[in-house]
Amino acid sequence: MTSDEYNGDDPVSRRDFLRGGLGGLAGVTALAAGLGGPGGPGGPLAPESVAAQLAGRRPADVKSVGLQPGRVRLAFNENPLGASPAAIEAVLSHQDWMNRYDYTTTLQQAIIRHHDLDIPRPSGFDFKATGDRHGLMLGVGTTELLQILALQALMKHGEAVEALPSYGQITRVGDELRDAGYMVRARRSPVLPDGNHDLDDMEKQIGDRTGLVIICNPHNPTGALLPHDRILDFIDRVPPHVLVAIDEVYVHFARDPAYRDFVQVAKERENVIVLRTFSKVYGLGGVRVGYAIAHRDVIYRLAPFSMGLLGRNVLSVHAAAAALGDDEHVRRSRQAVWDGNDYLTVELERLGARVIPSHACFLWADFGRETQRIVRELWSRRVMVRAGAGQWESPNHIRVSTGSREENEAFIWALERTLG
Repeated sequence: MTSDEYNGDDPVSRRDFLRGGLGGLAGVTALAAGLGGPGGPGGPLAPESVAAQLAGRRPADVKSVGLQPGRVRLAFNENPLGASPAAIEAVLSHQDWMNRYDYTTTLQQAIIRHHDLDIPRPSGFDFKATGDRHGLMLGVGTTELLQILALQALMKHGEAVEALPSYGQITRVGDELRDAGYMVRARRSPVLPDGNHDLDDMEKQIGDRTGLVIICNPHNPTGALLPHDRILDFIDRVPPHVLVAIDEVYVHFARDPAYRDFVQVAKERENVIVLRTFSKVYGLGGVRVGYAIAHRDVIYRLAPFSMGLLGRNVLSVHAAAAALGDDEHVRRSRQAVWDGNDYLTVELERLGARVIPSHACFLWADFGRETQRIVRELWSRRVMVRAGAGQWESPNHIRVSTGSREENEAFIWALERTLG
C-alpha cells in the first residue's frame, strides 16, 4: 500500500458506517433483511457482515505500510503513512550508488537552506558543517546525537539531568558508564502531573559538575508541550557551563499554533543545541537520519564522540534531503496524527483511561492500575504498544503510538476485549 492510498482504506470504520447515507442502523437492517443484492446472504450488508463492521476492525484486518498484514505496531512512534514519496523516488534514483561512500553535500545543503544557517562552504568529506558562528552535525538518528551529548558532558563534567519518564538515552549512557567504573551520574527529574518537565526541579539539580540538561519538547512519552517562553526563561537562568539540549523530534506535531521552536535560539546562544530527526513526520525511521544545530564551538566539542563521516548512508542522505522539501507529506502526516489522536483520546477516555493532551504522534494513557498484563495480552492479539513500567517507572500507564485509522480502530477493538 502506498501513502496515497491511506484515505481510502476499506472496510469503512463503524463510525463512518453509521454516519453514511444509509440512514444508520435501521436502514442497514432493513436492507439486510431483503432478498438478494448487497443485503443478501454473504453480501456486504448481510447481517453477519454488518455485525462484523459494528464490532470494529480487528487486527487481522489491518494492512500497514511496511509490515506483514495482520500486525498492529503502535509501540515505536512510526509514521503510519510511510515514507515521503519524494524520499522513495530519491532512493530509487540512487539505488545504483550503494557501492559508493557518500561524499556529497546534498543533505547538509538541504538542511542549511531549510533553516537558513550561515554555513557557506560545507564539505562532502565531513559529517559536520560550520560557519563563523552556526554549526550543523549529522547523526545516525537523534539517538546517536544524544549518545554524543551524554558522552561529552559526562566524561568532561560528570553529571547530566534528564526528566523521568523520558526517552532516556542520556540516563542509559550515564548508567552504563557508572557500571563500567566511571564516576558519573545521570540525575532524573520527575515530570509534573500534566506531563511537562519540572523546570524548577531541574534547575535545583544543576551543580558545578552538571554539563548537560536535556529537554524533550514535545515530551516523550507524555506528549506534553512546554511554552517557548518558559523554556527560554530556564535557559537564561542556567549557568553558562551547562549545555541545554532541546530535543524537537516531535515538534512538527505540536498543536499550539503559537508555539515557536528553538532553532533560532540555538543559532544565537552558545549553550543551546537543537536536535531534529527524519524518523517521524518524514517517515524515515528505518533509514536513521538525524541532525543537530548549535554554535560552531559546541559542534567542535561534540565531534570527537561521533561516528564521523562513515556514519552516513548514501541512500538515507538522498532520502532525507528529498523528504525535507516534501511539504505535502508533512501536512498529510501531521493531519493523520491529529485525527488519530482525537479518535484515540475519545475512545481511551470512554474505556476509563486518563489521557494527557498530546502534541506528538502518540498518547500517554493512565489506566489507574498496573498495565503490564494488559500490554502482554494486547501483544498476544498482535497489537504492540509500550507499557509504562520499567525505565519509565510509570506502571499504570501505556504509551500508544498514533497509527492509521484502521490501526487505531484495531487497537481499540483489542483493548476493549482485553479489558473485558
